[in-house]
Amino acid sequence: MQDQLILLVDKDADCAALILEAGARTGCGVRLARDSGDALAAMRREFDRICCIVLDLDPDTRGLALLKAIQPLRHTPPVIVLTSLEPSQMATMAIRLGAAQCLGKPVPIEQLAAAIKQIVGSAPDQVRPSDPEVDCDPGAAVLPCVL
Repeated sequence: MQDQLILLVDKDADCAALILEAGARTGCGVRLARDSGDALAAMRREFDRICCIVLDLDPDTRGLALLKAIQPLRHTPPVIVLTSLEPSQMATMAIRLGAAQCLGKPVPIEQLAAAIKQIVGSAPDQVRPSDPEVDCDPGAAVLPCVL
């Protein structure tokens, strides 16, 4: 199992294959979270392994609530937002809420893998946030980077 994980937050897992490929190209495993609660639990449980978060924004943009929720934490993994919404408009909002990048879908695998390499390489040392209110879900899936 890889030491570093990409946390994919994707309600319908439609980006899973793309993220698995990006993980394989960057040497990272992938953990899938279906919603903000699952994502926060994964962050609490494996913060030291999560090198970045890839957030697939759904049309009702509920994923922005996750960005807003993690913004006040002292140290969080860098976030890449993927969106099929107008990327130029969403980028401003996502960056303001703490995202490192906002990419429009469909995103070429080369562009996504390069973005992950760039932000993981420039990420400062991560410190585990202390939030005893976050429940851990030991049953969350870890997706292997096997093609």
